[in-house]
Amino acid sequence: MGVDSVTGAQDDVRFAVLGPVEVWRGGQPVDPGSRQQRLVLALLLARAGQPVGLADFVALLWDERPPRSAANIVHLYLGRLRRLFEPGLRPRASGRWLVSDASGYRIVVDADGLDLLTFRRLAQRARAADDPAQALAAYVEALELSRGPCAGAPELISRPIAEFEAVDNEYADLVREATDLALSAGAGRAVLPMLRRVAQERPLDEAVQARLLLTLAAVGQQAEAVALYQELRGRLADDLGIDPGRELQEAYRTVLHNGDSGPAERAEAPLRSEDPSADGFFVRPAQLLPDLPHFTGRDKSLRRALALIHGRAGGNALRIVAIEGIPGIGKTSLATHLAYLVADEFPDGQLHVDLRGLDPDAALTPGEVLEDFLHALGVRGPDIPASDLARSGLYRSVLAERRVLIVLDNVRDADQVRPLLPGAPGSLVLITSRYSLAGLATTHGAHVLTLDVLPADEARELLISRVGRARALAERRALDEIVDLCGGLPLALAMVAARALARPGYRLSDVARELHEAQGSLDGFGSDDPDSDLRAIFSWSYRGLSPAAARLFRLLALHPGPDITRAAAASLGGLSARDAREVFGELVRSRLVTERLPGRYGVHDLIAAYARELMLDAEPGPEREAAADRLLGLYRRTAYAANLFINAEIDADPPAVPDGVVDESPRDGREAADWFAAEREVLKAVMRQANDRGRVYDAWQLELTVQGFYQREGWWHEWATVVRECLDATERAGDSAGAAEMLRSLAGAHFHVGDSDSALALLERALVIFTELGNASREALALRNLGEVSFAVGDYDRSVACHHRALRMAESLGDRTAQADVLCRLADAQYELGRRAVSFETIDRALTLSEQLADDVRRSECHLRRANLYLRERQFAESLADWTAARELSQKVGHRVHMIRASVGLGDTAYAMNDWPAARAAWLEALALGNDSDAQQEEQIRRRLAKLSHGAAA
Repeated sequence: MGVDSVTGAQDDVRFAVLGPVEVWRGGQPVDPGSRQQRLVLALLLARAGQPVGLADFVALLWDERPPRSAANIVHLYLGRLRRLFEPGLRPRASGRWLVSDASGYRIVVDADGLDLLTFRRLAQRARAADDPAQALAAYVEALELSRGPCAGAPELISRPIAEFEAVDNEYADLVREATDLALSAGAGRAVLPMLRRVAQERPLDEAVQARLLLTLAAVGQQAEAVALYQELRGRLADDLGIDPGRELQEAYRTVLHNGDSGPAERAEAPLRSEDPSADGFFVRPAQLLPDLPHFTGRDKSLRRALALIHGRAGGNALRIVAIEGIPGIGKTSLATHLAYLVADEFPDGQLHVDLRGLDPDAALTPGEVLEDFLHALGVRGPDIPASDLARSGLYRSVLAERRVLIVLDNVRDADQVRPLLPGAPGSLVLITSRYSLAGLATTHGAHVLTLDVLPADEARELLISRVGRARALAERRALDEIVDLCGGLPLALAMVAARALARPGYRLSDVARELHEAQGSLDGFGSDDPDSDLRAIFSWSYRGLSPAAARLFRLLALHPGPDITRAAAASLGGLSARDAREVFGELVRSRLVTERLPGRYGVHDLIAAYARELMLDAEPGPEREAAADRLLGLYRRTAYAANLFINAEIDADPPAVPDGVVDESPRDGREAADWFAAEREVLKAVMRQANDRGRVYDAWQLELTVQGFYQREGWWHEWATVVRECLDATERAGDSAGAAEMLRSLAGAHFHVGDSDSALALLERALVIFTELGNASREALALRNLGEVSFAVGDYDRSVACHHRALRMAESLGDRTAQADVLCRLADAQYELGRRAVSFETIDRALTLSEQLADDVRRSECHLRRANLYLRERQFAESLADWTAARELSQKVGHRVHMIRASVGLGDTAYAMNDWPAARAAWLEALALGNDSDAQQEEQIRRRLAKLSHGAAA
């Protein structure tokens, strides 16, 4: 639908700005006049009824170098436009369509008289429609109104104009919304023409390009979609120096989605081999365990193992690969499969033994194994020596001229296997163990391969290969639930698959339900066969622990996080740091605990369930409560100490810590930031556990100490989730003070994700409670927050009033830090109310006070806000200086959100100065600083980058 079809009550004069500027009077097109006069009209139309000041017209027409007569020229254009709309209008008369008042000039028109307003009305109708078909029709009708970029900007004016860009962004946003609906409704063709046009205009807008990929594939043009992605990847690399973002990559993966191929076959090796040193034949041992019919997964581990095997001295040296990992991780299965892959390279046979190293009472001795191996290699019984030393010597002599593959399974330690290693090169030894065999790496050059749990895709394929593809894919949701509940542990997956096969009448959803019902215990993984019963398998490692290590293992079940430090383990057990090092080291050596990152240790979910069963059986309730209190005390004390380095204002109370807690307080700001980052997931779990245990006060106090970290890093959604849980707990407990604090915190999280209305409502509730409690300092803080959010929603008068009240309270309390914060935020509201000189005086006061307090975070905030004010005043040099100062301060204190804001601001200022390379460099820096949690922020930065066309960037 074109602009000519836009009709309404005011049909004598109509306007169009979604494309080149057009005017109709009495149904006939009217020439808007010269280029500059068109620009004046375009700005009025893009503002869509909102006032435009004289300074805005001057900046539009002449940028930084207006002539002395600029104001007179603007008035001349405005007068001509009035008479263009109303030819009979008397000189200096106000007119009907173009009016002025103290705030500026504006077009008076309704939604039928301006295509931009018609577009917005249709967009609102589309968003409100319950019927997808009606919504899509309204979307398409709105999008068809556009004839190109707002005001025909590239031809009308070469430099970017914020108002025109805002309209173009609004249109692109609606294209994205419409495309999402069209794809979900299977109607991609309805939006494809508009989507193609916007994608052409915004070649670096990844959100638009991703939807174009999906839409092309949806309408059967997959080849074009693939070619487009390759073009986009090259364009992003050449123009911006970046790879495609997550959204574009995910769209491409969707386009490429296809099936799998089956496994390859291998030939069988002969059972007998000719001995070149003998007159006949000798028995060629073939003792390998059966390989799995369909070995699945472990591709990376296999590739690495094969590289290790084939990378030593032309294949002639003795090669040793030790495969380590937790119980049930699939060490034996991998070693067996690997042995079959390389068996043909060892023509003299394969030896295998289970050394039973997990059971001290049943472990095989080297002498027993040597006797069996010598028999297998053709040595007659009477010829086998009695002593272990002599047997080892004969064993090496027999193997000296042979190439044999030897699998040593379930090894306890290096001493158990050293006598079983060949002395001459040419053979391969594969070893599996739950325990560390680093000693073999030192003495015999063994390569250690540590297995981790299977990734989700490999775990899924393993389950599919066991239960059958058709049955598995018929219940994808249940399949994914089972994979998740098994935690990537191959033995658990195999046990569940065997149970499903044994009961063909059961659906996978029935199996998943049973596992859910048994979650937190190992009841879902029991078996009559001790070799496949998880409790029995885990118990082999547990029974070998010392009493102190066994107790600490049981208490580890109380730790709610995904990983743990030695200090946290020591606090759980009430141990000194020195004792904990020895005891915890025993758990690590047993593989019941694994080091996932330097200094951070984890327990597999199913091993943790085993520890929980043992804890509930062996540890009295008071002992469990005391251990959990020590753990909570550790995190409260450390978080409080870390927060002292990060925030000048400490909201939480100093924590009381029970005896037996190890001190791991950070020593400086960098250590504090690193501690918060490392403990992020743990802190969430600790707060949740504290609430569940009734330690509500401790939970919300801990939240107050970690909220500064969330704000620094920009983890807004995660922060909201944490606070919401603490708020619910305080309300259940009737803790008014805690509820008010959490309402205020939750308001901050909502505010930072753009939900200012919710933030206002939450803050008003918090303010009432603080006032009722007579807590003046917290009341003042809530007022500060109310002032900030009121500013964000455009209520500048209320913002100023709240800030002034907060400032008076802070002054009466003698809180200089609060005063600096209030002044910093007050300046923005004063500026918006036209008190520009006063706003600069206010922000200067805030900066001076922050410098006196040596509060680098507040100084950074002041520089950021003043830089933006200077940018709006088009005082670019001053703006750049403040952005730079803010960036340096935020880098000093490690405040990532401030670093991003400073980099974005530097780019915005450079862009306003038409310095494209500097703008691109700054925005790329901001993009690199982003995190995975703030997709909205990443999209905003990528949109900025997309404005830099290849020609402009060059």
